[in-house]
Amino acid sequence: MIIKSVAISFVALLGILIPLERAMAGGLVKVAGSVEAVDVSARPQTFVIKTTTAGRKELIVGCRLDDKTVVRAGRHAGKLENFRAGDRAQLIYLRVDDGLVCRKISKKRKE
Repeated sequence: MIIKSVAISFVALLGILIPLERAMAGGLVKVAGSVEAVDVSARPQTFVIKTTTAGRKELIVGCRLDDKTVVRAGRHAGKLENFRAGDRAQLIYLRVDDGLVCRKISKKRKE
């Protein structure tokens, strides 16, 4: 009985760690939450979002924009200048050697 519960716990832990490891290895990661900050005057421009993990822990993700970043407002092209703190947004980012790079930022409708 104890061995079975340890085995189940181990499999559950692997289910959490394997996606995390892939994300940290350079894969794309998608998060949704509340915009914390946008700095359009910085070079490079930066975007910060606050989300909640599956374990109900607060996670703040900040990334920089580059020439490959796509900004959307619903189904239409958007501008970073249109984002304000408190807006709902979805962020897809990529981990690189020197930080995080935004790949797609989408503004969500107010619920």
